[in-house]
Amino acid sequence: MAEAIFNALAGDARLPFRAESAGVSALVGEPIAPNAGLALEELGIYAGDHRARQVSGRSVEEADLILTMNVWHVEELRRSFGGAAGEARTLPEYASGGVGPREVSDPYGYTPAVYRASARQILEYVDARSW
Repeated sequence: MAEAIFNALAGDARLPFRAESAGVSALVGEPIAPNAGLALEELGIYAGDHRARQVSGRSVEEADLILTMNVWHVEELRRSFGGAAGEARTLPEYASGGVGPREVSDPYGYTPAVYRASARQILEYVDARSW
């Protein structure tokens, strides 16, 4: 959801940035979760034909900025990719300058309401940041 939300907002603002998401334990090739698609649709954002990708050493090395949804993801990236992931941090941490909550709730496997709440959290953090 974060990729779609960021790319929609950046596109609307005509910013030259693009987000690409990848998971630390992704079900590679799987389409977006139906409840995630529903939450995005309700925000007026189209996820396209997104398929899950696994984070790789190459994607970490090529990234200008690595933002995660929670602290465990940051730790896992640093454990798996060492110094290349050294600047990784959570989206809430980055958006707030390190003040406030550090995680976005992971809605995977939960109800549409939980996906909506996570999508709203992501939207707040992405929209609050002056990119």
